[in-house]
Amino acid sequence: MTSFRVLFFGVMAMGIVSSAWAIGGVDKAPAPSAPHQATFTKPKETKLDNGLRVIVAERPGLPLLAAELLVRSGSEIDPPDRAGTASMTGTLLTKGTEKMSAPEIAAAIESLGGTIASGASWDSATAVVAVMSDKAEPALGILADVVLHPTFKAEEIDRLKKQALDGLQVAMQQPGALAGLARPRILFGQSGYGHQSGGTIESVQAIQRDDVLKVYHESFRPNNAALILVGDVTLEKGRAFAQKFFGEWKAETSAQETRAPGAGVEKSWKPVNLVIDMPQAGQAAVSVCKPAIKRSSPDFYAGIVANAALGNGFASRLNREIRIKRGLSYGARSALEPRRNTGPFVASAQTKNESAAEVAKLMEGELKRLASEPVQGDELKSRQAMLTGNYARTMETNQGVAGEIAGLAVYELPIETLDKFVSLINAVSAADATAFSKKYFSEPGSVVIAGKAPAFIEALKKDLPDVKVIAQSDLDLNRPDLTKAR
Repeated sequence: MTSFRVLFFGVMAMGIVSSAWAIGGVDKAPAPSAPHQATFTKPKETKLDNGLRVIVAERPGLPLLAAELLVRSGSEIDPPDRAGTASMTGTLLTKGTEKMSAPEIAAAIESLGGTIASGASWDSATAVVAVMSDKAEPALGILADVVLHPTFKAEEIDRLKKQALDGLQVAMQQPGALAGLARPRILFGQSGYGHQSGGTIESVQAIQRDDVLKVYHESFRPNNAALILVGDVTLEKGRAFAQKFFGEWKAETSAQETRAPGAGVEKSWKPVNLVIDMPQAGQAAVSVCKPAIKRSSPDFYAGIVANAALGNGFASRLNREIRIKRGLSYGARSALEPRRNTGPFVASAQTKNESAAEVAKLMEGELKRLASEPVQGDELKSRQAMLTGNYARTMETNQGVAGEIAGLAVYELPIETLDKFVSLINAVSAADATAFSKKYFSEPGSVVIAGKAPAFIEALKKDLPDVKVIAQSDLDLNRPDLTKAR
């Protein structure tokens, strides 16, 4: 625990100093402190006869338990023209079972002093509970009930659809959200990743109860799932819990293979530059995106260090160039999202409509510069310290540990990696980060801008003469070309 606190306060102090030097106009951050050794719990695992994987991280000392039931399928299995079904299915788990209604589920968990939640994202769906250890049995009973016996009542589906549609109506009027809705088609076309996990207005409207049931029965199988228990619990007790509450869960007679929705997309992908013309937009959302890596890639650790230098945090290169030096945005950032197969890389910022072309050019320039000007010395150390410090803070809680284990389990990565993250990040060299940047960032990405096109389109065409402009009123997120049929 002491090592966690050293890491936590060291990184916090560095963040405070980093903000101070940036605000004060000083151009160089103070050197980061030396890395500290951190050791985390080592999970153990077993498997039930029905194929359910059981992973236990023993953390005695506090009488708390976090439990997560992970399913290794998510939005990539959405049916054609029904984007958002898997996300809705995951959310609906806690909205009613054969025994309890949604309010009764909430009341039962609250009576135990615990919390419950469920949902789905790319590649996985989860249901989680957190309670005091002495309330483990009733809480796990509720968890098993919502996973094994959801009813997917029509009124709950209708209510969730209305909420989703309200959110999408708002998102369609916001430049940043609208650009984000369009990017999956640009990156992944009609593959399993080529849609929005939350769906579109048309696809959500089309979702029926039968679609939800199909996704549920296709993915919620014990041989496609893992039960993760973290806290004051032993492996023996964890297996007993799993057997009691999930032992009767039946595996499918013919196991289905997990889909590989993004496989090979990076080999055939070509950048497409797009502007969504929003006549009423007060700002422009600018992004540069491209397919990048899958989670199991040997380049993963070099990639997240390179991305941390590029656009993760206030002191990152994108933020320095676009916000600190030029005042063109309140913040510029980038994200690397590895998935079961090739996931996206996105650099993004919001700016004045008039400066959208300039920001896009700066982003492309910083991507190329990352390959020619290595991340080294104090810059490398500070980015590594940020990543390892964030990880250490996450690992302070049972829920955080469960989430990190889930991130390994969903991609069938060795769970021993949980205790190796810090050392693997610190082992990334300047040459490793440069090699990653040359391999993945040297070639142009797709520029996607949502904003008032007349304010920047001529300047943008000087660098991107092939840019496609779609009027907001003509945008169709359901079509491969993003344009409404005539």
